[in-house]
Amino acid sequence: MADEKRSAQDLVRLLRGRGITMTELAGELHRSPRMVRKILNGETSGALYRETLEEIANTGRATKVPPRRRLKDGSLMRIRGKAADGEKTMITPEDPGGKYTTERQGGRAQISTAFMSEGGRIIEARIPKGKTAKGRTTANQQLVQLVRNAAKGQAGNKQKQITARVTFANGRRMEVNTYNASTMLKRIKEDGGDTLGWLAREAGNRYVNLDTSDVPITGVTLNVVTVPKTEAYQRESAAGRIRRTRTLTDAEKQRAQQKAQLTAAKQRRRRRAAE
Repeated sequence: MADEKRSAQDLVRLLRGRGITMTELAGELHRSPRMVRKILNGETSGALYRETLEEIANTGRATKVPPRRRLKDGSLMRIRGKAADGEKTMITPEDPGGKYTTERQGGRAQISTAFMSEGGRIIEARIPKGKTAKGRTTANQQLVQLVRNAAKGQAGNKQKQITARVTFANGRRMEVNTYNASTMLKRIKEDGGDTLGWLAREAGNRYVNLDTSDVPITGVTLNVVTVPKTEAYQRESAAGRIRRTRTLTDAEKQRAQQKAQLTAAKQRRRRRAAE
């Protein structure tokens, strides 16, 4: 059978025959072992996972993460799982957005800047994995200063925008967001000057159910560009508001809804217990 014709079930059988466990395959697919068993037993076609399984079969490693199923409005389809209190319920799964790199993460702290035209620059930071490593503290301080330098370059009808991208210790790469340089600096300061911690939380706000608390950031790219100030920006500045109120992301809205549902469920159980 030609390689391109192999089904997801064929590939799971092949990989299992090479000694790869269900749990290991599930980890590479970012799914549960139950899903891998369903593919193996023919209960689902596994079409979403075929490309990643093919990559593992051909190269021995996976850099492509199968996407989650989405509804027509673009939101993630809910799946069966456990709530925070351990009860079985329907939950919104983690969004596996972003690509993965096989490059070794961590190592000595290194920050470099490439200067572009019209005050633009690309800042690349490589950061140690250890949460208490001296290099992480140094990187935090240097990144704040670099954002401050970018914010200083705003004058007249021009503003600096910074697009932030991060790499986590597990190799996951993703774009966080694009910010006005002054706004980004202000938010980092409000977070105690912890650039890496702030970026991790921002990434968690961007992607649904992304837990950034255990996997440290090991790489940061800040792409700084000069753009004209918009009419909305000018109006906000004229009114003395240098920063707009931040609107909640879809991820934050979903978390707030889930928290409210969990709180309501606990209150109902307490009322029943008191009756």
